[in-house]
Amino acid sequence: MPIETLSSKVDATRAKPEPQARKGNIALDVERPLFEQGNNWDFQALKNNLLEKSGAGANISALPQLRFLDGLEGGTDLDSVVIASYPRSGNTLLRAYLEKITGLVSGSDCDITKKLNQALMHMGLAGEGLVDKRVWVVKTHYPERYGKTKFFAERCILLVRSPLDSVTSLFNMVCSGTHDLSIADLDFEKFQNHWAEFIQQEITVWKDFHDFWLKAKIPVHIIRYEDIVLAPRPTLTELIKFILNVTSLEGTRVEKYIELACQERAPEVYKPRKGRVNNNMQKFKSGHLDYMYNYARELIDRFGYNRLFETFQ
Repeated sequence: MPIETLSSKVDATRAKPEPQARKGNIALDVERPLFEQGNNWDFQALKNNLLEKSGAGANISALPQLRFLDGLEGGTDLDSVVIASYPRSGNTLLRAYLEKITGLVSGSDCDITKKLNQALMHMGLAGEGLVDKRVWVVKTHYPERYGKTKFFAERCILLVRSPLDSVTSLFNMVCSGTHDLSIADLDFEKFQNHWAEFIQQEITVWKDFHDFWLKAKIPVHIIRYEDIVLAPRPTLTELIKFILNVTSLEGTRVEKYIELACQERAPEVYKPRKGRVNNNMQKFKSGHLDYMYNYARELIDRFGYNRLFETFQ
């Protein structure tokens, strides 16, 4: 099943927290009990809290309580952050980590009338569909597909994953219609023509997607899914420094939160498919790998995935 690809330029405007500001999107009409409780952060107060020093982390033994921002249009400027990722690159895992570490609900530009997006909200991502000032970090797959709502962002987290794993995972999602189920390994042989066509289609989308964001005129921080899984603490430390726009987290409250989050089992919004890192090589023939590497060589090399293809060069 083909996934529609789009190449038009980002045209994003941050919306106000009134439903009429987002005509055609019901996300603001959906009840958000956590927000309605009223225990929401002012953004500057949140940032000050995370960066608090003077031994702030010494007595911290638990991660912060999850909250929204207060959503107010006035006050301090909010440096909005977009998580841009080709589908099945681990954005749900990254969002879960960021929510645990910052204690702040993340948003997305998705259409929550769609089955798979509703599933994410029901699984615990309370900010699905929100891009307003109640959230700081917003997920998008643009320009691979349009989100439901346009928004501004001042910083970009570009989350990347090996195309061998992300393309395979996307094929599983398209075929199963779920986030967490997979087709049988034998089906890749049974439907090998469809699989081959999908590979050729999606490596072009994978390349175009990353080329687009690497040319963005805002600061871009590249983070690899594989590094989140295999080395979460240093990887997330560099990421948090980027989104807070600081050079060091030493001695801060958020440094302790990162430590606590990484001591625990990796967060799961849903049970991930088997094989997190480089577990799909057997599904690819040498011709598939040659085509992918020759088409997207520069990006594959830049992101450090070239070793996965070297056996077949």
